[in-house]
Formats: sequence, C-alpha cells, structure tokens
Amino acid sequence: MSVSISNGTTLTVTLVVNDAPVATVAPGVDDAIPASRLSSLPWRVEARSPSGRVLVSMIVHDSDVVAAADGDKGDANRVDLSCGRLDIWSGPPLLGPAPGPGSPGDCGP
Repeated sequence: MSVSISNGTTLTVTLVVNDAPVATVAPGVDDAIPASRLSSLPWRVEARSPSGRVLVSMIVHDSDVVAAADGDKGDANRVDLSCGRLDIWSGPPLLGPAPGPGSPGDCGP
C-alpha cells in the first residue's frame, strides 16, 4: 500500500499526509510513498502548491484499498488546472479522459 502522485503540472507540489510533508514532487514527475513512511490510517492526503494552497485532496480509510479478483479498489482524486493535471491515489491509478483546460489563475498562489 502506498500514496502516489502524478504531477503533470508546471508547479513543484508538496504531498502532505496527515499534516506532515512527505514528498516534494517536481513538474512532470510521478512518485509513490510507501505506507511504511506514513502515519497510521486514515490518511488525509493533500497536494499543495508552493504557497501551501491545497490543489487536490482525499482521505484513505482502512479497508479502502483492496486487491480483488474482480478488480482492485482504492481511493483517488484529480484536478485539471490551467498548468496541467494532478492525480493522487492509493490503490489503482485513475484512468480517464484527456486533461481539461482548468481555469485562468488556478495555478497561482
């Protein structure tokens, strides 16, 4: 089990779990933080802009992430910004449509 991030934005993003920074993720980088480096569940996961603004968040509870014969299950969230797409997940990664356009100014502080 881990918390993963895919930073398709032009921002350097800080991944925060239960109010503790666990990774700084450069633009265009994917990263996975193993559970062994995280506090106990539930995990409040946030991806924050350089100024500390929360860009996307999720909560992972015990038993949310399951590997099963009929398909894996997990938690995930995504935001499409004017400067790119940002995904966070625990379990299987998100699939889906091409990134949306975002809104002007959404990548600012």
